[in-house]
Amino acid sequence: MAKAFFCSEDMELAQLLVHEDNAFNCLVEVGHTGGLQFNNVYDEDRLINGMYNAKVSLCYELLRYVQFLESQMPSLDIVPAYYDKVDQEERPRESQIPVYDMHLRRLNDEMRAVMEHYNTLERRQNYLEEKRYAIQKAEKMFTNDGQGAQLLYTEESLKEILKDQSDGSPFSSHLNYILGSINVERFATFELMLYRFFGRNLLVRRAEMPEKVYEQKGQKRELVHKFVVLLMTISVNIRPKLLKCCSAFHVTIFECPETSSQRFLMIKQLELDSRDIEMVLNETRTVRKRILHIAARTSYIMRINLNKSMKVYDLLNRLSPVGAQEHQKYLQAECFVPASQVGQVREALNRGAVAEVGEADGFNPKPMLLLRHRKSRHTPPTYFRLNKFTQGFQNLIDSYGMADYKELNPAPYTIITFPFLFAIMFGDLGHGLILILFAGLLIFKEKRIERHQRTAHSENEILNILFAGRYIILLMGIFSVYVGFIYNDVLAMPMNIFGSSWSCVYNSSTVRKLTSQFGLDPNNPQFYSGEPYPIGLDPIWKISGEDSITTVNSLKMKLAIILGISQMMFGLVLSAVNCISLKRKHDLFLMVIPQCIFMICLFCYLVFLIFFKWLTYGGLKQAPYNSACAPSVLITFIDMMLMKTSELEVKTCNKGMFPNERLIEYILVLIAFAAVPILLAGKPIYLTHRQKKLNKERNKRDLNNLQEEGREALKEMRSSLHYTASYTNDAEKRGSVSRSSSVENVAEFDLTEIWIHSGIHTIESVLGSVSHTASYLRLWALSLAHSQLADVLFHMVLSKGLDEDWPVFIGAPFLLATFFVWAILTVAILVMMEGLSAFLHTLRLHWVEFQSKFFNGVGDAFRPFYFPPSTIRG
Repeated sequence: MAKAFFCSEDMELAQLLVHEDNAFNCLVEVGHTGGLQFNNVYDEDRLINGMYNAKVSLCYELLRYVQFLESQMPSLDIVPAYYDKVDQEERPRESQIPVYDMHLRRLNDEMRAVMEHYNTLERRQNYLEEKRYAIQKAEKMFTNDGQGAQLLYTEESLKEILKDQSDGSPFSSHLNYILGSINVERFATFELMLYRFFGRNLLVRRAEMPEKVYEQKGQKRELVHKFVVLLMTISVNIRPKLLKCCSAFHVTIFECPETSSQRFLMIKQLELDSRDIEMVLNETRTVRKRILHIAARTSYIMRINLNKSMKVYDLLNRLSPVGAQEHQKYLQAECFVPASQVGQVREALNRGAVAEVGEADGFNPKPMLLLRHRKSRHTPPTYFRLNKFTQGFQNLIDSYGMADYKELNPAPYTIITFPFLFAIMFGDLGHGLILILFAGLLIFKEKRIERHQRTAHSENEILNILFAGRYIILLMGIFSVYVGFIYNDVLAMPMNIFGSSWSCVYNSSTVRKLTSQFGLDPNNPQFYSGEPYPIGLDPIWKISGEDSITTVNSLKMKLAIILGISQMMFGLVLSAVNCISLKRKHDLFLMVIPQCIFMICLFCYLVFLIFFKWLTYGGLKQAPYNSACAPSVLITFIDMMLMKTSELEVKTCNKGMFPNERLIEYILVLIAFAAVPILLAGKPIYLTHRQKKLNKERNKRDLNNLQEEGREALKEMRSSLHYTASYTNDAEKRGSVSRSSSVENVAEFDLTEIWIHSGIHTIESVLGSVSHTASYLRLWALSLAHSQLADVLFHMVLSKGLDEDWPVFIGAPFLLATFFVWAILTVAILVMMEGLSAFLHTLRLHWVEFQSKFFNGVGDAFRPFYFPPSTIRG
């Protein structure tokens, strides 16, 4: 099983044959089991058999019924019953669809009838309440202001005022008025329009309703604020125009009696009618609640099963019928299945076949899954067997691209290299512990978080991302603790566990007499004992000022180069393994090995120089192997590439690190550049030779009717290291089939285009080795930035609270405040922001610098017909 993670699992091409009587139940069981990918059924040009169109429409319609019923539940605080074992105990069966149909149609008809009656009554009640409040306000406007004070104008005085402003227009002997209600948002425009149309011939009074009322807006009803408006005039011609204006602004007009006693009686009658309607509404709510309670018991199960059923019917609609036109009882499809899951898929098909009773005569045809021999045109999909630990690392690789079939999977190696390179940039023991605690919390609460993800009504994307990468964060924290221990860095402070190998011999008198630069002399036994610090960096380098930056930067820069070249060489080794496993010997000898020779002669030699310098030169050693004679590795490498020798600053030092150094370097450079022509011309020459050989074999076989099926050699050149394999199981048969296929598919190709692609690949390989090596210097840069930021935060924030010599009652609160600020900034900047930056840079190093050496990422993922675990959302 572990092999299925390092390399894609073996795939079997199969032919599925199911009878239409039990095809639905068989595919339901397969959907819950997984392991079966249907080929080409979802292509745009796929012909639909149309046998299940009515079933798909029925499931879609029933789903709309369920959604309608569930949309009514929140208004009555009803929650659909969630059943977490719906995938195991309530799987859909074809015989359940008519039951769902009858049940949902009955509930839907009852609910719509109740809702229609309820909405009618509610609109009537809202109208009565608006009318009652409007007549009450009109009564107050005509009598008094509601507080016992008399109005300034009586009805007679109002008629006289309006009469004087009528400009000679015909008027009646009594006051005309219109009573209504209008939305507050439309009142200002309505009032302005009335003034411009009628001027002072119209008197407008308004009062705001104390509560919001429902207003119909298209298909929706919304709660809005409304004004009660009273429009008064004595003009005969104004009233029809007023009614038209009110209609344009959706003003609800109310009938209002003329006398006060009639208005009082109408108010009483409206109150009685409103109470009667309220009683009927309460009964209607009870009936509505009872219907929704019945629906809530099974709505979740029906929604899940109907969604699954619609997917199954849609798939059945895309399968090919078998048999004569009038006897098409079987459906067939071509599919891929992992070799280890063939038995599971067959068991699932058999469970579906016997899940329900067949026809009346007891006939129950069994489905068949027939394995077929693959032809070269059938490229299998890629499938890796994963668990919850490896899934997160595989997601990082899949974000870049899917591996080809039988190509090596980078994910197993990423499990170690990804958190380690992250830790090189993030290395701090304290910050690593924070990551470990956070990841440990996610792992400890794993079941609770999974249950929350299933039962939450909305997804928390940030939590989902962090939870999916919990084991990545855990390993990043563990490696950060280890690298922080090597860096001797704990929240910007060093640890002196084993005792420093350095001593400080300066005191006040020696400092005053000092004439040279102040520093630590590695060649002086008074400063350096000669014994290195047992593990990691000596704590002296944290407090040695400029010497610290120079020493630590040099160490981290060389470490970045060593790790980068090591990882790139490991990528080339994996590329060679790919070539061997896929039997691509020409790629191995003409592409991979020349790249390895180029890298070994130049960049691996650079790593050798770094280690040789560390082991040969040092403090307390005699010239020419003391620190003063230690040559610069960078200058040595530049001299090697330019084939020159730099002048020595100290004449007593050796010209090279070892005897015959320059001669060896010249030989390595010549070998490296000799590999470039092989990389450039090797594969085009090989493809040309192979093409000529295939042409001869074609002529010998006298294939006069052969049709050209593609330009194989050109495709092979374009893909460079695009590995393919022969997909027959028998090794001997594989060779003969592949050879025969190559002869028959031979075609003329453009030699110029092949050379162009070869030249592009050579330039990318040569320049990429240089640029990729330089790219790994980001390990040094981000490690320096992280260390300096932590140091700045410690000395600029926390040390202020530690250094102040204040009384306890002042110093303790001040220290607590500085610690709180320092902790917040540490988590926000150093752990979150710097952690995200280091994560992205590590991801880039794996995608570009590491995976480009052996990984194509252009394969097809295995996409089985599978129902994911059901959640409360669906």
